Amino acid sequence: MTISFKFEKDIENFLKIISKNAQNQKVRVFFVGGIVRDALLNKKTQDLDLIIEGNAINFAQNLPENIKIKSIHEDFGTVKLNYNNIEIDIASTRKESYPYSGCLPKVEKIGVSIKEDVKRRDFSVNSLYAEIIENNNKLDYKLIDLVNGTEDINSKTLKVLHSNSYIDDPTRILRGLNFKYRFNFDFSDNDKLLIKKYLKKINYKNASYDRILAVFRHILSREFSDIIFKEIIKNQYYKILNKTDLIVDLDRINSIVEKFSLKNKEKTEFYLDIIQNREIEKNSFKKEIDYYKFLNKENKSYCAYYCYKFNDEKLIKYIKKINIKLYVTGDDLIKLNYPKGKLYSEIFDNLLSNKLINPENFQTKNDEILWIKNNYPI
Repeated sequence: MTISFKFEKDIENFLKIISKNAQNQKVRVFFVGGIVRDALLNKKTQDLDLIIEGNAINFAQNLPENIKIKSIHEDFGTVKLNYNNIEIDIASTRKESYPYSGCLPKVEKIGVSIKEDVKRRDFSVNSLYAEIIENNNKLDYKLIDLVNGTEDINSKTLKVLHSNSYIDDPTRILRGLNFKYRFNFDFSDNDKLLIKKYLKKINYKNASYDRILAVFRHILSREFSDIIFKEIIKNQYYKILNKTDLIVDLDRINSIVEKFSLKNKEKTEFYLDIIQNREIEKNSFKKEIDYYKFLNKENKSYCAYYCYKFNDEKLIKYIKKINIKLYVTGDDLIKLNYPKGKLYSEIFDNLLSNKLINPENFQTKNDEILWIKNNYPI
């Protein structure tokens, strides 16, 4: 079975050169993963994942001079190429293993067959290959499905390739959530059982916390992050990162997101703080104006989390007034002949406090100066 791809002329020329040289070097070159899945779904893709059935570095070192090697990653057998200012990564087929649950994979062998390479992949829908074949200056793409991925794409089903897959790499649960809402897929019944089994007995020892956190951050930055966050909480997927049982008020979280007007990146960090149950210090706000200063000093996601963590609703009161600023400056006080010192801070704090309470009384700098003269006569 063949599959169709449409590329710009430069990329198509690059693929012709790669395919011709693969034939000359007696190796095979493929698209793999997301680009093949997206083509079958008739969706545009940003991925251009190429893989050599063999050693990609050795292959790249024997390419024509118009294709430059930009960088090499020996440990994983990957190479970054540059052709007419287009950068493309080519990987080697490889065999991997996971010494511990949640750790980075260990490369055991480079240059294996695609039948061996496919075993390291996550879901069947991401485990399809398309061999790139150049013939008489034309390109054909031969679909190779070793794991019934085409059938699972048609049924919109997410299936891992073996029963220990989620134990080896629990971030596959999170990536599955991404595909679920991105493509309207769902985990198979067996996968749901495998996920529950993993969550009941998580081994955190030797897991790569930073890598897992990075995947959480990635999926929570998607446009459907609200739904994903809700499912992470509901199904306790947060335990991939944090073993503490969380008691979460989703309605209150939604309210805080709305009242703080959190943008996508801010919302992502707010969700991550909740998932990690991040420990922060409680402030002792001595005056009302201290809330305003806190909001202007800290980033918005931290302020939202503080409000959630300590149930401090006064922050919400002042978030609506965060853009209120004073017109007068220290130079204005000097011109008014006020002596420099602690008096300046007192004047500014009291003026700002009054302006926050009644902003309509302070529309211009002259309004503020008049208030200063009336309340701090020289």
